[in-house]
Amino acid sequence: MKEINPEHLLDRFSTHLRNVVAKSMALATSLKHELVSPVHLLVAVLEEEGSVAHEILKNAGIKEKDLLALLKNKPILKKDAIKIATLTIPELDARAKQALEKSIMIAYERSHNHVGTEHLLLGIIKNKDEDIAIITKKFKNSKKIVIEEIENILTSTSRFPKVEEMSDIMSQIDDIASQAGPIAPPPPIPLPKTSRHQPSGLELFTTNLTDKSIGKKIDPVIGREKEIERVINILSRRTKNNPVLVGEPGVGKTAIVEGLAKRVCEGKVPDVLKNKKILSLDLTLLIAGTIYRGEFESRLKQVIDEIAKSPNCILFIDELHNIIGAGSSQGAMDAANILKPALARGHLRCIGATTIDEYKKHITSDPALERRFQSIQVEEPSPDDTIDILKGIRKYYENFHNTKITDEAIKSAVNLSIKYIHDNFLPDKAIDLIDEACASVKSKRKTTPLEAKKQKLLEDRDGFFNAKEDAIRQEQLERAIEIKKKIELIEKKLISLHKQIEKSPKIPKKTVSDVHIATVLENKLNIPSETLLASDWEELKILPEKLKSSIVGQNKVIDDVVKKISQARLGLHNGKKPLASFLFAGPSGVGKTELAKVLAKELYHDEKSLIKLDMSEFSESHSTSKLLGSPAGYVGHKERNRFTDEIRKRPYSIILFDEIDKAHRDVAKLLFQILDEGTLTDSSGKKTNFTNAIIILTTNLGAELFQSNGIGFGKNDTQATKERDRSINDKLKEELSPALLNRIGSTHIFSVLNEKDIKKIVEKNIQKISSVLFEKEKISLKTEAPAISNLTKQSFNQEFGARNVEKVIQDTLHELIAGVLQKDKRKKTYTLSKEKSTYKLV
Repeated sequence: MKEINPEHLLDRFSTHLRNVVAKSMALATSLKHELVSPVHLLVAVLEEEGSVAHEILKNAGIKEKDLLALLKNKPILKKDAIKIATLTIPELDARAKQALEKSIMIAYERSHNHVGTEHLLLGIIKNKDEDIAIITKKFKNSKKIVIEEIENILTSTSRFPKVEEMSDIMSQIDDIASQAGPIAPPPPIPLPKTSRHQPSGLELFTTNLTDKSIGKKIDPVIGREKEIERVINILSRRTKNNPVLVGEPGVGKTAIVEGLAKRVCEGKVPDVLKNKKILSLDLTLLIAGTIYRGEFESRLKQVIDEIAKSPNCILFIDELHNIIGAGSSQGAMDAANILKPALARGHLRCIGATTIDEYKKHITSDPALERRFQSIQVEEPSPDDTIDILKGIRKYYENFHNTKITDEAIKSAVNLSIKYIHDNFLPDKAIDLIDEACASVKSKRKTTPLEAKKQKLLEDRDGFFNAKEDAIRQEQLERAIEIKKKIELIEKKLISLHKQIEKSPKIPKKTVSDVHIATVLENKLNIPSETLLASDWEELKILPEKLKSSIVGQNKVIDDVVKKISQARLGLHNGKKPLASFLFAGPSGVGKTELAKVLAKELYHDEKSLIKLDMSEFSESHSTSKLLGSPAGYVGHKERNRFTDEIRKRPYSIILFDEIDKAHRDVAKLLFQILDEGTLTDSSGKKTNFTNAIIILTTNLGAELFQSNGIGFGKNDTQATKERDRSINDKLKEELSPALLNRIGSTHIFSVLNEKDIKKIVEKNIQKISSVLFEKEKISLKTEAPAISNLTKQSFNQEFGARNVEKVIQDTLHELIAGVLQKDKRKKTYTLSKEKSTYKLV
């Protein structure tokens, strides 16, 4: 292996390592040694306090006197040789050079951009040397344990050097060696200055978003002109010129900054921002590898100082809340406290981006930090704006995936993502659907022979790259050179092949349609794509049948409710109010809550789309905070508001206020704003939109009127039913606020369930149990008519409606099935029968 001249690698050496080399040469001079050995280097390491290797040797129990004892046996220069030596600097002997080369190779293998004392120590220990063997035997722990300790440190070591001005190593030797002993070295022989560029802190830890090469890769920003103008205005201020973008994840906060950077790059900004640089700070990179106290603070301080010296630089910190506590440990400052003085004095202009929750939790809790920033609310774009955004970036996805995206696909991506994806926000969730649909189409496209050949060459090239790395590690330079030639040959073939592909006939682009978008969602949600693509009219046509198959005895109510929902879904409603609002009245157990559940499942294909509030929990006036959030100054003010956040997450939902008559009047008044304006303002002043939601209130008021024989209970008497409904409406007006009743779209009074209705419910429950039993145990369950009749009679209760059915079946059928399942021998079919007063499975 060719020898490495340390002088050519000085710019890669850490300050500690350069000090060690200088001290070792000074030590050799003072001891009248012609050459510097590995032992000289170890003595210098022990003298270099604060270095990693110094700490390792110290912990290993190595003392300087032990090392100096080994050096006493080294040959001393004769008097004539001393005169010559005073004109030169001691050179490294073969073993020291080997150790240094080894340390450089160790740093290279780990992709470290600098060589430190820890690399040198490992290189010395791993080299075969008699003197070093003697030293390693004196380690407190075994040589293997010390090597493992160094390896662990190297694994966590930063991949970037400390960015410091590197003074000439020879002047260090002059300073150190002059203090080392009676013999001082002569003035240093000047070495040629290295021409290697030393990277600054900004180059290492930031990305220049206004760089033309990066600007080309940034997608255009559409529909955010207002927010970008606001950022420009704040940046142009004399003081407090630090904007922070606050919004939900995926609404495009980072894209706004990238859009501004693109404008700066293209010169489409006011003169005050022309020629500015927007630098994105990589906080993770800044912290990575900082294993000693002060390293992180030093790096961040350096970045701040460099920006202060460059007034054209604007710092961008994505996920701004991460600066709270970043890099802090016992006795250390976090990034926020380091940034505050620079922000306060105006030395630093900074753009931040964070989510609403994190801003509340971290930034507003630190008033000193909050007042340094001017917040800009970034709202989720409307569906129409999102469609424009997707059309604007369509060509980038078409070029990347080699596909054609239709307008129908874009509209479906927006509409379906709003309706079915609730853990993200527009435009991000719609873009995700488009991207995945394109990827799905692309993956099914057959590769051409030329493309297959290109792929094979790329794989071969990657394999040769790895082989070359292995050869370099094993110091097999001749083999590495041969592999390099093979790589160059492949590169030439790839260039030639690329030209052939360019000239060959283009494969027609495959089209991405709304069907592909629905298929992506089908795989995610397990909802058939046909259902997802069905029009509102098609869904609404079959909705009454689906509801009636689940809800028994309320056909008139179902027809009326579906009619109202159909009118609203087809656009025949006030767009500033909720989609529809209903009050369901009637006795307990007749299906009021169940209808709300089934509506959520059938309309939105997700049972979680029902947001249920039990109003018995809101019987006190202070319980309004459960809906609006805690007022300022109270515990929980900065926390998430579960109710409004759930509505923002699921704008297409059914909101059920169960037993509204039990709520406190102050709580009920909150419904005025929802029903009137379709919005609700929470304690933090943020409005929540209810215009896509269906509001359902339930109540048991007037239930006693259903038990009165005077109004024709149990009879098909239209007049009696009208009188009953009138009496119940009067009762509702007495107990509930007229202002609330007038704001509700329509009131529906549920009928009591008769014995026939209960029988249907019993049969449905038994059918469900039968299906589960056959699916899990492959046992068929049949029922005899007398058994059904008796279960119906036991379950029938005018006061509780269908609530008694489940209890009766559980007490009878569940116990019988459990007994059958415990038997070793089972039949394939069982029949539920009633003999005298007992039920049996035979």
